[in-house]
Amino acid sequence: MLVMKFGGTSVGTGERIAGVAELVASRLAEGPFVVVSAMGGVTDALLALSRAAREGDRTGAATAIATLGEKHRTAVDALGLEDGAAGALREEISRELARLEGLATGVALLGELSARTTDAICAAGELLSTALTAAALEKRGVAVARVDPREWMATDASHGAATPDEAVLAAKAASRLLPERSAGRVVVTGGFVGAAPDGSTTTLGRGGSDYSAALLGAALQDAGASVEAIEIWTDVDGILTADPRVVPTARIVSEVGYAEAAELAFFGAKVLHPATIRPAVARGIPVRVKNTFRPQAPGTTVRAEVPGAGVMALAMRTGVAALFVGNPRMLLAHGYAARVFAVFEKHAAPVDVIATSEVSISITVDARAPIDDLVRDLSEFAEVSVLGDLAVVSVVGRKLRSTPRVAASVFAALGDINVVLISQGASETNLTFVVQAPDASEALRRLHRELFEKEAA
Repeated sequence: MLVMKFGGTSVGTGERIAGVAELVASRLAEGPFVVVSAMGGVTDALLALSRAAREGDRTGAATAIATLGEKHRTAVDALGLEDGAAGALREEISRELARLEGLATGVALLGELSARTTDAICAAGELLSTALTAAALEKRGVAVARVDPREWMATDASHGAATPDEAVLAAKAASRLLPERSAGRVVVTGGFVGAAPDGSTTTLGRGGSDYSAALLGAALQDAGASVEAIEIWTDVDGILTADPRVVPTARIVSEVGYAEAAELAFFGAKVLHPATIRPAVARGIPVRVKNTFRPQAPGTTVRAEVPGAGVMALAMRTGVAALFVGNPRMLLAHGYAARVFAVFEKHAAPVDVIATSEVSISITVDARAPIDDLVRDLSEFAEVSVLGDLAVVSVVGRKLRSTPRVAASVFAALGDINVVLISQGASETNLTFVVQAPDASEALRRLHRELFEKEAA
C-alpha cells in the first residue's frame, strides 16, 4: 500500500486537481490512499474570515465567503465533470459556504472567536478539496471512497494543535479504512482535520496535512497492513544540496536520514518539517518527497537512517541576532550557565547556536525575540553585547565529527568572509557558523562549490 499526500499548491486549481487525479490513477496497482490539503491559499482565507467575523466586519466576512465560493466553483468548472456530478459538487460547496456563513454570523454577534470555532471554520478547506479530488478520480473511472477525516483522525480536544491518539487511529484504520481498500476503492481524505472525543472538529496545526499522511501510514501499518511508502507531493523536486534561489547549481539529495532532515529544517530548509513525519519514520516507513509538476524527478527519500558519511547539504537562515554574555568574576563558578539560560527560558526565547568559554557564553536567537528584555535581565549579573543582522549557515551530513577535512574545507572555502561564531562537535550531523547577513549568500555559494561541485568536476 501507498499513502500519497498532495499539498495546497498541488491542488491549487481545478486543472491541478485533475493532474493529481491522473497521478493517482496511474498508481492504482500500488493500493494508494490519498490525503489532500486545502487548495492553495484557502486556509489563510479561512483564517482571515475568522478574524473579520471576530472584529464584526460582516462585509469583510461576506467578501471572504464569496471569494472562497468562486475559487471552488471555478475548480469544479475546470474538472470537466458530467452535469450531474458537477451539480452535486456545486450544491455541496453551497452547503459548506452556508455553514461558514452561520459560524461567522455567530462569531460576529458574540464578538468572540474560540479555538473550537476557528477549527470548525478552517476545516472547510480540506473538506472541499477532498470532494473535488474524489470527483476528479471518479471522472477517470476510479472507484473512490471519500472519507471525512473526522471519521478516522481521533485527537484530544486541544483545538488548534490537537494531539492524535495513535492507538485509536490504528483501530479506525482497521474498521473504517482498510475495508474500503479490500473492496477495491481508493480512499480519499483530508489532512489537517480531526475530531475530539466529543465529536467536535479539531485541527493538527500548521504542517498538519503532512502529519496526517504520516499518521495514516503508521495507523495502516499498526492495523496489520504493509505500507511501502508515504509520498509527500509538493512543488519542489525534493531536498536539495542548497537553496536553489541562492545556489542555482544545487542538486537533489536522493536519500537522507531523519536526523539530517531535522537539522536541515531547523536551519532553514522548508521542504518538510521532520516532526510531521516522525510516526512514519519510527515504524520504518520511507517518506518520499516528490514534485507534482515534475513527477519524473527522482525526489528525496527520508529514512530513519542512511549509510555513509560526509557532507550532504547546506542550509541558511537569516534574521538572527547574537548575544555575547560575559563575566570574568564567574571563572569556573558553579551555576553561571544555568543562570544565563534561565533568562532565555523566562522570556520563552529559543536559542540556536551556542559557544562557550570559561567566562563567556555566546548565543544566537531569532531577531524577533525579546532582545531588550533579555539584555536587561542578563545585565543584572553579566556584561552583555548584541550583534544583529546575522545569518546562520549550517553544513549538514552524516558522521561529520569523525569525517576528516570537513572543517578545513569549510573554512578554506569561506576565505575572507568573517565568521562571528562557530559550533562544531555538538552533534554528528552539523557544523554551524554565524556570519553577517550580507555575507551569507556568498558563503553558501562558496561552500557549495567547495563541497559539491569540485567533487563533480
